[in-house]
Amino acid sequence: MQRVGLLFSVLTFLLLSSPGRAHAQTLELPIEVIGPEGYTRSVSFTLSSEAAAQSVHLWLQAHNLSYEGKGSVRFNDDATWIPLDNTTVTVEGRGRNYGGIGGAFATLSMRLPIPAGALKEGTNTLHFRFNYTDERSIGYRVLRFNLLRADGKQVIQESVFSHADPHSWTAPPIYQDPASIAEGEALWRTATLVPSSKNGTPMRAHCMDCHTQSGMDLKYFAYSNHAIVERARFHGLNEKQGLKIAAYIRTLPNVQPWGRPWNPPYQPGPGLDSRPVEQWAAGAGIDWVLPDDQHMLQYIFPQGITEEAVSTKANLSAREIPTTLQLPDWNHWLPSIHPKDAWGDDFVNSRVSGSYDGQGTWALANDPTGTRTGRARAARVVASGYSTYRSEFLYFQEEWNLSLYNFLLPRYPNTVGISDPVYSRKIYSTGLWKMVKEFELMNDFRLDGHYQKLIPTSRDSRAWLFNYSFDVSPNTMKLPAANTGINNNSTLMHLYFSTAWYHVALVLNNGNHSDGDRRNSQRPIDWPYTHGFILHLSHDVAGNPSTMSNQVLFLIKGMQTADNSQPLKNNGSWHIRGPARIASLVHFGFSAARKTWGIPPEQRKAIFEVLLRTWLKKTKEYSPETWRTDYAIDPSQPYTFVDQFPAINNIWYMIPRFRYFGVDAALVEELTQWAESVFTGVDWTPVRNATCTERPTGEISCTSG
Repeated sequence: MQRVGLLFSVLTFLLLSSPGRAHAQTLELPIEVIGPEGYTRSVSFTLSSEAAAQSVHLWLQAHNLSYEGKGSVRFNDDATWIPLDNTTVTVEGRGRNYGGIGGAFATLSMRLPIPAGALKEGTNTLHFRFNYTDERSIGYRVLRFNLLRADGKQVIQESVFSHADPHSWTAPPIYQDPASIAEGEALWRTATLVPSSKNGTPMRAHCMDCHTQSGMDLKYFAYSNHAIVERARFHGLNEKQGLKIAAYIRTLPNVQPWGRPWNPPYQPGPGLDSRPVEQWAAGAGIDWVLPDDQHMLQYIFPQGITEEAVSTKANLSAREIPTTLQLPDWNHWLPSIHPKDAWGDDFVNSRVSGSYDGQGTWALANDPTGTRTGRARAARVVASGYSTYRSEFLYFQEEWNLSLYNFLLPRYPNTVGISDPVYSRKIYSTGLWKMVKEFELMNDFRLDGHYQKLIPTSRDSRAWLFNYSFDVSPNTMKLPAANTGINNNSTLMHLYFSTAWYHVALVLNNGNHSDGDRRNSQRPIDWPYTHGFILHLSHDVAGNPSTMSNQVLFLIKGMQTADNSQPLKNNGSWHIRGPARIASLVHFGFSAARKTWGIPPEQRKAIFEVLLRTWLKKTKEYSPETWRTDYAIDPSQPYTFVDQFPAINNIWYMIPRFRYFGVDAALVEELTQWAESVFTGVDWTPVRNATCTERPTGEISCTSG
């Protein structure tokens, strides 16, 4: 049951204890601690004296604890509220590596020590409070909770808990009539809003501007009536208006609540490709975020480590390979400042805005009838049975992307070294706005299920068209590393969210086998950036959590993408410094990641061998003369350093290091002989005779350089 407009609510359930265990009536999750500052939710339960004494930790899985001190808990009638922050709780897993509360993960698992004597025999009450708003958030959700004994075992049985079923949700009972629903839609599209409960300045944007125009995202991702009402109140509307908006959202036709607010859109996982395409955006769920990099390998190599698994002629589905990264949840897709409020008339009258909504001076001059907007084009594509997808959208999408770049270009320089995270949020939110509107086009018109009508040579039947997700990364948006305005605003947020959006790009449209004169190494993915950010997400992070399996995935997908009909001179083809950068496996920057990979040496050796053998097989399809001509190779160019531009650098660097890691000697010799055939003016003796040692950091130092 959903309840709205209450400052305080209590959920009660009975625990009847047997020795060391607890049993209970069903408790529905999640617990939404969402509302004005000071809003509380409570649960009451009964414990035996033994169960009370054995409980030493409160375990929580919470969504949207987006800053320290946002929430607090209290046991029974104790006057002390315990704040939830990185000093009072122990965040589990990679959530701790990536910043804990206020860090990169929107959903965190954590343990809080239970104060001595806080629990008792009989009825106990656990209180959750939303302490204060940062003028963006209205609370958090407790997805799961339990009491833990000292040995880590749960006190409350899992059978106690049930989970809300959004498919059963209805419009608020008193507002189910057509007039109320119509008024809710009008409010959604036209109501004047304010930025927050602490800022009453009227905004130019309406609900439909930051979200999908119909609001389908709120129904699709199962935002509850309560959450919708409280968000409406936060933005200056009253409870009655919020209820009518909720009634409108809940009655939207042809939209099912496949997603959840805490399940990142498009989070990859097994079985996702076999689901209908309309369920793709819901993702595989938060439970498919893997605890460590090692676990990815069983999904990359389900039938063992073979050349068939990494073949450039195959298509490893990035949609099906779970990762250690939590991709951005829907809250992190939504712009925190709408471009209308960030840039005013400059945005309203721009091509990038007019191409979407047909409004403003650009649209009036160039599309007065509104027939060239994205939605108008998509409607015609559907009417044609998707046969006009390519003619309607191929050029339009490129121009729409370019128009956003041109709009932001004169504004980018101001972000370099700035100390104002709000300005960064304006830049970033402009990119997020476009991501939301692309999501709208893909899902309202089901364009994502007809990609081969757009790019016939693609190996993927479902994909976004030239998606913008790569470009919305903080790095590509040129945000200063220490002032992104994301979460706790640390440099880690720049690193993590850049990497996460690059992974979204891999899932949505990695360009797999998309031949044609429009293809290059930068669209839809600029591969060298991905290698660098995956590297730094281990190298620069506390504990150096391994990202090697992610790198293996990107390398496989990059090589499959680069195996196409383009000539070698085209940088969208077999680009050994970009998508096919095999040397990244032994790069010094991945030293820490290799050490924490957690796999035995023989497994690492097998992975390196199948990847190198696959790479060399494709590389040798081109003659040495073609390499020298198309890559503009100077055959006498000496080795300088692995990260510099000359093609020799990666080859020279990787040969002795692959040998050090035990890669098959005959394979390494074949690679060396190929290098000699291309770089004929270079003496490869130092590489053949090189000896290597491993430093404490994991870096491999070789006598050849």
